[in-house]
Amino acid sequence: MKSTEIKEAIAHEGYTLSMVADALGVNLATVSGVVCGHTQSRRIAAAICKIINKPLNVVFPKTDFYEAPTVLKGEDRKQSVEQLKQLLAS
Repeated sequence: MKSTEIKEAIAHEGYTLSMVADALGVNLATVSGVVCGHTQSRRIAAAICKIINKPLNVVFPKTDFYEAPTVLKGEDRKQSVEQLKQLLAS
């Protein structure tokens, strides 16, 4: 969504960016930065999505940062840690 669409959707729910900032304990510039795409915060992006009842990939479709990282478990994780140790040791 474009920043204007996000702001309109928040306003449609009866809130302002300033109110969102106060509720999250951050300043307005931080929330505005996330809405405009200048700043990245999973917590703020998730809150905005919750307010307007839309999924993250719809509201912020061009932001890979918000996609869930691949979590390695078990043997795959052990192998990756070993590879990382070797890389950092060189």
